[in-house]
Amino acid sequence: RDRRFNEQELEVLEKLLCSLLYPLRNALLYQHALQMAQKDPLTGICNRAAFDQTLSAEISHALRHDLQCSMLILDIDHFKAINDRFGHIIGDCALKAVADMAGRCKRDGDLLFRYGGEEFVVLMRDTGLAGAALLAERIRSHIAGHSFECSGATLHVSVSVGVSAMADEDTPEALFKRADDALYQAKRGGRNRVCLSPQDSA
Repeated sequence: RDRRFNEQELEVLEKLLCSLLYPLRNALLYQHALQMAQKDPLTGICNRAAFDQTLSAEISHALRHDLQCSMLILDIDHFKAINDRFGHIIGDCALKAVADMAGRCKRDGDLLFRYGGEEFVVLMRDTGLAGAALLAERIRSHIAGHSFECSGATLHVSVSVGVSAMADEDTPEALFKRADDALYQAKRGGRNRVCLSPQDSA
């Protein structure tokens, strides 16, 4: 328009804007709450709830488009000993350091989650067992080769890693169980190592 709003028109516009402002603010707050509900507050990466939701979606996507999908489960070796020796504050610092190191090793398209406790999961879209094993070894060797400072204490940790790749008509539970079984094989084999799911590598 080519003329100024009068006082009555400005009052109407102000009321209209107010009626839009509060629903918009509430929608933004709700969206923020949803995002925070899927974040691990300690490490800042996605949490178990986000993992459960994403895993089903990734497997559906892979099956629909005939793509590969793989999973790593990482577990910090002797983590209880860190908590017992240094306390939970430094234990929390170790969790954040491992999440950070794993995050630096993964590719941009890979998804990193804190599954719970000292366990982390990486989901890899369009990646087979060989590619997943390479990433697992890269993460393992990077963490094993670096120390970090936590509240004045210098820590050096290692991780054990289990690897599985999606099979035909796989379910989220089956893919996870194979990676979890491989993780326990790595633990039983001496820790600080990568093990592939025997079913996948057969």
